[in-house]
Amino acid sequence: MLLEHNASEIGLAIVIFSVLIAWFMNYRLPKVRAFGTFLAALGCMAVVVWFVGALGTGIIEDPKPNQTPMDSAKPALLWLQAAVALVAALLLFRASALQIRSIEELDIQLQNEPERYGLVSRLLHWTIAILFIAMIPMGMFASMIPIDTWFVIPYIIVHKSIGILVLILLLVRVLWNRRSRRPELDSSLKTAERKWAHRVHILLYGMMIAMPVTGYMMTSLHGYSSYFFFWEFGPFWDESETYRLWGLFHKYVLPYTIYVVLGAHILGALKHHFIDRHTGALKRMVG
Repeated sequence: MLLEHNASEIGLAIVIFSVLIAWFMNYRLPKVRAFGTFLAALGCMAVVVWFVGALGTGIIEDPKPNQTPMDSAKPALLWLQAAVALVAALLLFRASALQIRSIEELDIQLQNEPERYGLVSRLLHWTIAILFIAMIPMGMFASMIPIDTWFVIPYIIVHKSIGILVLILLLVRVLWNRRSRRPELDSSLKTAERKWAHRVHILLYGMMIAMPVTGYMMTSLHGYSSYFFFWEFGPFWDESETYRLWGLFHKYVLPYTIYVVLGAHILGALKHHFIDRHTGALKRMVG
């Protein structure tokens, strides 16, 4: 019981840290924004440290037996994600050092404006993004842990709690977008780029909602409880073999699709900013 209590506290700490990063990155004063970028770099380093800790368990080298041939790729993918997190941390540390020299104060409204997102949208966007990206390696590792491992329940509590919270925040953002209209896409984008940006955006929303929903259905139909930090609740349905179908989507179809779509989303934003020199693209959501 103590381990489960501590797991809830760890999950809440991850959430609070993510919210602070989102808040500081969009703060009025430039030095505070630089500190937010520094915290984001620490967050990426935390993923690296988590991966080192995961290596120490021996599970990455000797996970539970593969359920499908695709499971054999997971250790290599975790190594790749840790490498990406390390590179991102170094780049963010450098960006923070450069950002601290800025004297530009940020004056944004709570609601969205015609040319940029407001504070509410920014906080929701970055909090969701940080939590969701952190969930990718965490979720992959969760599927590798043998069921008799001593820390499997605390780990699952953190995983499920954050997953449910991401779903709640996504629904809040969808409702907020209906109340406060999103800015138009950058006018410098070509027609084809606008269409693809819109499609990728919708697809990301759909997959980020589908991930926690399929995860909940998979575990519930398998007869397992779900957790939302300090709250545990049992399945709302009887056990059913259909949990395998939900698991197919949650463990394989959606994660591997997300790698492609999320990568395209991030690379597209970086391309518009650094190659096409559409400097307003990133500033719509940060800075």
